[in-house]
Amino acid sequence: MKKTITVHLKERKYDILVSQSTNDFFSVIKKQIKTKSLFIITDTNIAKLHLKYLINLFKRQNYDVKTAAISAGEEGKSIKNLSYLYDKALEKGIDRKSCAIAFGGGVIGDTAGFFAATYMRGIDFIQIPTTLLAMADSSVGGKTAINITKSKNIAGAFYQPKLVWINTNFLNSLPERQLRNGLAEIIKYAFIFDSKFYKYLANLLENEIISSKDFDYMICKSCSYKTKVVEKDEKETNGLRAVINFGHTYAHALETATHYKKFLHGEAVAIGMLFSAKLSLKLKLCKQETYNKVKKLLNLAAFNLDEKNNPKQFLSLMKKDKKSVDGNINFVLIKDIGKTINKQVSDNIVLNVLRSK
Repeated sequence: MKKTITVHLKERKYDILVSQSTNDFFSVIKKQIKTKSLFIITDTNIAKLHLKYLINLFKRQNYDVKTAAISAGEEGKSIKNLSYLYDKALEKGIDRKSCAIAFGGGVIGDTAGFFAATYMRGIDFIQIPTTLLAMADSSVGGKTAINITKSKNIAGAFYQPKLVWINTNFLNSLPERQLRNGLAEIIKYAFIFDSKFYKYLANLLENEIISSKDFDYMICKSCSYKTKVVEKDEKETNGLRAVINFGHTYAHALETATHYKKFLHGEAVAIGMLFSAKLSLKLKLCKQETYNKVKKLLNLAAFNLDEKNNPKQFLSLMKKDKKSVDGNINFVLIKDIGKTINKQVSDNIVLNVLRSK
């Protein structure tokens, strides 16, 4: 399969190339990137699985390839690792005309993207995602960030890649838990944009068989939805882009409270989406039927949704979320499958729903 989705922004555009063909990739990259100096940033897990393959791929095309690997997992998104990348890049002769390659999952995309945005005041970078979550969501849209001790994604920048290459062959090495992790973000797009996509996913998960064509379709569908939002609200200034944060306010609090060790991001988002649906039901924004549909699809995807919380701690953490304003927590809430609304919710109501979990 080959499909190209173009992201049109005010000052420029770039392509999301969905293809397993390296010829397709190089025909595009040669138009977008003029340098032969590449700095591949990956994590220790991907380095063992795929780094040699990618290095050889570029070297056969006469690229000068340098690499750096940071620790795998959410803990990789740290100031310490970012500093390590700056030092490694200087040591290896990476200059402002070089191009960084983010080769891995969402953690690598975020960290390598922030590195590219800030190294020598900005160098080009390309996203080559290797996980379902990164392919369907985080590699697109230009959000880059690292975590600090008390909150997630607080230090970051909007910085768009020159190209995103999605090669679904990389999914073959993913364990089931990582596939499910990415499925959460795909399900998110059904909840916020498309009741037909919801029905497609429900039928797919009920049959318990997902083919490579299904993965291609789900990824392209998700990327298309995100592209439309990013084009209208690239830097989240008019509120439109906020809708794709459905479930994320609670999810980020959950990840922070558990020190990024208990949950993968998608697992936390699944719990967060159910919390947002419950909050929507409490506020009478949606009917019981809608809440039930949200819970049904998350259950079909086999997410563990019974996570306990400390209500006061979670309220405090959500207030520190970067989407909160003047101490008021902004939530993306659901009215029906395919229809959402952004709304500030009072502390009392949030606490009430937190205590009812």
